[in-house]
Amino acid sequence: MYKYALVLVDVAKLGTKTFSYLIPKDFKDKIKIGQALSVPFGPKRKIKGYVVGFSNYLDESIKAKYIDEILESEPLFDIEYLKLLEWVANYYFCDIATVLKTALPQKFFEKNVKKYRKPKKENAALKEESGLIEHNLSDEQQKVYEEIKHVNAQNSLLWGITGSGKTEIYFKLIEDTIKEGKNVLFMAPEIALVSQLTMRTINRFGSQNVAIWHSSISEAEKYSVWQRLRQNEIKILFGARSAVFAPIANLGLIIIDEEHDTSYKQTMPNPRYCAKNVAKKLAQLYGAKIISGSATPDVESFWEAQNTNSLFELKNRYNNAQLPDVSIIDMKSERLEGNLGIFSRTLVEKTKQTVERGEQVIFLINRRGFSSYTQCMECGEVLECKKCAIPLIYHSQTNSYKCHYCGYETKAAKCAKCSSEELENFGTGSQRVEEIARKIFSDMTIARLDSDSLNTKNEHIEILQKFQQGEINILIGTQMIAKGLDNPNVTLVGVINADLSFNLPDYRSSERGFSLLTQVAGRSGRGEHKGKVIFQTYNPDNLFLQKAKEQDYLSFFEKEKELRQEYDYPPYSKIIRIIISSSEDFMAEHACVEIAAHLENYIKKLSLDERIITLGPVPCVIGKIRGEYRYNILIKNKLGQKGHDTVLGFLRRISLHKEIKMTVDVDPTDIL
Repeated sequence: MYKYALVLVDVAKLGTKTFSYLIPKDFKDKIKIGQALSVPFGPKRKIKGYVVGFSNYLDESIKAKYIDEILESEPLFDIEYLKLLEWVANYYFCDIATVLKTALPQKFFEKNVKKYRKPKKENAALKEESGLIEHNLSDEQQKVYEEIKHVNAQNSLLWGITGSGKTEIYFKLIEDTIKEGKNVLFMAPEIALVSQLTMRTINRFGSQNVAIWHSSISEAEKYSVWQRLRQNEIKILFGARSAVFAPIANLGLIIIDEEHDTSYKQTMPNPRYCAKNVAKKLAQLYGAKIISGSATPDVESFWEAQNTNSLFELKNRYNNAQLPDVSIIDMKSERLEGNLGIFSRTLVEKTKQTVERGEQVIFLINRRGFSSYTQCMECGEVLECKKCAIPLIYHSQTNSYKCHYCGYETKAAKCAKCSSEELENFGTGSQRVEEIARKIFSDMTIARLDSDSLNTKNEHIEILQKFQQGEINILIGTQMIAKGLDNPNVTLVGVINADLSFNLPDYRSSERGFSLLTQVAGRSGRGEHKGKVIFQTYNPDNLFLQKAKEQDYLSFFEKEKELRQEYDYPPYSKIIRIIISSSEDFMAEHACVEIAAHLENYIKKLSLDERIITLGPVPCVIGKIRGEYRYNILIKNKLGQKGHDTVLGFLRRISLHKEIKMTVDVDPTDIL
């Protein structure tokens, strides 16, 4: 019997510090590591804490207080899970209390926990179809499956062209894992893709031991899943990035589908973690294996897999289906010939022919809203967010102007500078594409799938099911329709503006653009009929656009690798980005200059300046967000863990004025 419990308290900025509390007599047989508690803290506060250890000794100068209440009888985590949370806190430069709030569903452990009963409405993705479907692996799939099974690597990368049948190999590995008595975490980057994969898996394995975990399921559903996970009732858990923190018992396999996708990285709030990296640590702690898959792997992942002999390739489409023919349409030529619309004449003609044949079409426009910006025709002023230094985006459905960064919205239809009502919308968003498409293809059934169009639960599932069943002729959407959509009746894909992803001032823009175009092209021609893809562009000579046309990932990788090596970008370094912000422009700039100077001197004193390179300070590309001015410093760490610890150790000693904020983004997916 122990006298004291070591409690990790839920207080920000305390790091991993624990406090000793006396264990009341009636708790001695009940208290366990991992339980959530209510404990006194300070003169009058009662806060939440977590048991992380026990002791019989305490310094005589410390007067311990008693634990107030055990909030949850069953432990929320074990020692390995605590090690995972500590690693996340240390690697991503934040407090463990912050990580706990992300990892553990806090609302479940409040006193009103009884309100979480059985969900009223079943998740549509968990409905089981009559008759389970099985597929035999092709010879190529069987060969790759056996190679993955026998390799000793903990992390394997499955690189297969679009439509090559990576999911079938996942299913075979899932089947093996379940037979071994272990469980599976299956992650996908988008909620819509999670639902698609869940439905396909249920058709293969049934729904009894399958569950979903992501931000869009209700609290009641989460509570139900949480309880089932703790009781080891779930064999396969599907989810987006937050599912990496789910307490899956007896974990044997982690699948990371579409591993190239930047949605695996949480950009805000803290912790700014990447689920792929957290999954690697999770696999280490629990002895599980990771299978990552993509037709266009992340450059760093591909480079690592090449250098560790853990790369496995599928070169052919399933059932020997052919890759689609890809055409590039120069929209400058279209304009010179009198076509000022957003659809090329070729795309209009091919769309009509495709639908007449009873086949289906996808239009990709990777921008939400109706337009790109709104400008006053009297004074030339562009309507900007009052809090962020970016244009407001017009949304036709609500007849309002929205900021996609801070959520600010206004229906004001006047120029802020001259009060003129002569406003014009420029550029193209998904809503505008839908509006124009309905006029041109008036006799066709059209639907739009983006985050603005999803107003109710399961709506994305309903749209995808209707499209899969042939009830929708044309599906319009943003990048969420470019991933994992497996409809054999889609034979035409049109990309309305293929330049969008290449035009961002960011070192990863070429990779993002190539991946998006290659992925969406792969949605075409997955059945009996050969597909066609049309990229509409104002820059047909773009090298990476041409690589996407050729569907040639290896050629793209070699070229991108050369550029990254020349400028010391990942995988030849690790990036740490420091963002300094304040409501006062001068304060933010001055603080950033001081930090950069001190950091540079610190690195030089350690003689590490050739291996830890600092760039900046400079204003961020988006210089103001949510009313705060932003400056940043970019650090290229070529020294691995030692460099990481050196930089973050320096940053932990910094003390800033209360009106200045410092954000540290480890392994950022963009530098905007």
